Amino acid sequence: MAPLRFASLLGVLLATVAFLFGLSILWETWTTGKSVPGYPSLVIGLMTIGGVQLIMIGIVGEYIGKILSELKARPIYFVAEHTEKRADGETAASASERTAAE
Repeated sequence: MAPLRFASLLGVLLATVAFLFGLSILWETWTTGKSVPGYPSLVIGLMTIGGVQLIMIGIVGEYIGKILSELKARPIYFVAEHTEKRADGETAASASERTAAE
């Protein structure tokens, strides 16, 4: 589970850095008036897509991990009927009234 959580956090970090990098490019364009060539926009797009992919891989991986842990926690057998021993001697009388679902 730890590597999947790490992938999710790395994706969030990568997407955040891409967002901040995009803001810095916009700030430079607005303050100086010069347009920035295509390389920074390409890097921003790749970092954003990569970050989103890492986030989704982490989410799906954690979901599959939870499913696996639920499958492992199942009992190996099914108990059809359960009777309890009581101190007042009701066991035989109440056992015949119970159904298999109880």
